[in-house]
Amino acid sequence: MGVKIVVGFKLERPYQERLRAHFPFLRWVFTRCKEEMLEEVQDADAFFGWPTDDVIAAGSRLRWLHLLGAGADGFNLQVAQARGIAVSNSRGVAASNIAEHVLALMLSFARDLPTLARAQQARRWTKSGGLRLFELSGQTIGIIGLGAIGQALAEKAGALGMRVLGLRRNAQPVVGVECVYGIERMAEMAGQCHHIVACLPGTPGSAGMIDASFFDAMRQGSYFYNVGRGSTVDTQDLLDALADGRLSGAGLDVVDPEPLPEGHPLWDHPRVIMTSHTAGNTENYWDRGIVLFERNLTAFLDGKELVTKVDPQSGY
Repeated sequence: MGVKIVVGFKLERPYQERLRAHFPFLRWVFTRCKEEMLEEVQDADAFFGWPTDDVIAAGSRLRWLHLLGAGADGFNLQVAQARGIAVSNSRGVAASNIAEHVLALMLSFARDLPTLARAQQARRWTKSGGLRLFELSGQTIGIIGLGAIGQALAEKAGALGMRVLGLRRNAQPVVGVECVYGIERMAEMAGQCHHIVACLPGTPGSAGMIDASFFDAMRQGSYFYNVGRGSTVDTQDLLDALADGRLSGAGLDVVDPEPLPEGHPLWDHPRVIMTSHTAGNTENYWDRGIVLFERNLTAFLDGKELVTKVDPQSGY
């Protein structure tokens, strides 16, 4: 019957046709609802989408899972590992636009756009003397997590004339980063930076990693941004750092909890910009995403290591 691939989300027809044209020897099933997905996955060899526990349980023949996004949190990697199911993700697909999103947040603070937006809503002409304005060029950015997103951000920040520092568990050099710090030197890096950007995945090891001790180590009046996972930051400690002036502002694409409750103080904070987990959205996502899926599919069919293999131990 051939290898069967189940796609468990609404993939636009041009991409369906592309996959059929590039891999005509495979049995493709593009499901339209959860019930159909659970039925079709029973004899599938591979699944592309968000593999919930019931999908994995139903797919007794599954040998490969490709995740729709970069994050593997919320997905039971241990079950897949125990059954010998290989897992890959879509990391890197949204790196460029997420890096641009961070720059948009940074430039918003640099030109004090939050104050100007409130002035516009109040129909109040605001002179520059009442604004907090600065230039990014010549300032220092610290990037926590130097995966695809962090590396894309390093390149773009460097192009703006910023000094770029970075932090990762393995302190190996990275192109475009002046100095890469290990996790044990986190506070040392924080004290040098005008801007800190968290690009961390959501794993047990990263949960609550950015807390009061980290904010205390940051430069007075600096800015913090999170485009990784909300669980990596202690939200109350973040609010405290904003309240005592340690932080001049925070740009948050992700928060904890998510979605944020209606009455949460972050909603109305005058020095917080929130973007509701939209940094990864781009009209070009699938132009890049389908290419990455095809590369992983080819590796799977050839019996080779997946291009973006997920490590069950690290969680990414």
